[in-house]
Amino acid sequence: MIHQNASWRMLAIKEYPLPSLEEALKQAIQGHPKLASMGIKQDVLNLEKRYKFQALLPTLDLSYNFLNSGYSLGKTFSRPLFENNYKYGLQLGMPLFQRQARGEYGITKIKIADLNLQLQQSTLEIENKVRSSFNEVISLQAQTVLFQQNAYNQELLLRAEESKFSIGESSMFLVNARENKLLETQQKLNELKAKFFKSLLGVVWSTGQLK
Repeated sequence: MIHQNASWRMLAIKEYPLPSLEEALKQAIQGHPKLASMGIKQDVLNLEKRYKFQALLPTLDLSYNFLNSGYSLGKTFSRPLFENNYKYGLQLGMPLFQRQARGEYGITKIKIADLNLQLQQSTLEIENKVRSSFNEVISLQAQTVLFQQNAYNQELLLRAEESKFSIGESSMFLVNARENKLLETQQKLNELKAKFFKSLLGVVWSTGQLK
């Protein structure tokens, strides 16, 4: 016979705390290793883009030198700076290989655009995976609660059949049939419980936080 305190009553799945979908999505976006890795690649490409852009810019050098020595600070400020005994120059330079520099700069921009698309796609896939895992938790919780109620009803039927058997209004065959049905329900319930707790880990795994 099945004892009154059956194992299916040991855990109230209905009251079991569930993860927050909003919090899970936030953790996934902020801390998923795949997204973090792509973020680092973004930073590297942005630095590379700035470096390539510098190669396109002209250089401007301004020089000014005194030809004679012996000038004091007072003399410098007492006369116009550009009077005598000076030399100054202005040098403008352009990169020799503009075509190559433009090409490399353009390739870097394409890489950044491509990576941004990959990041958007990966973010969407991860968010969908988190939502799917969360929905699985909700579904398994509902199924488990139903089977818990079913197991409770099966135990009540078994007790009633045992009471009828004790007063000669039933048979051992019917009692065994009720007991077997309860055992089948309990087995299915235990399987659902295992799937439920596995799905809880699935939510954590989908956010990239499971280590």
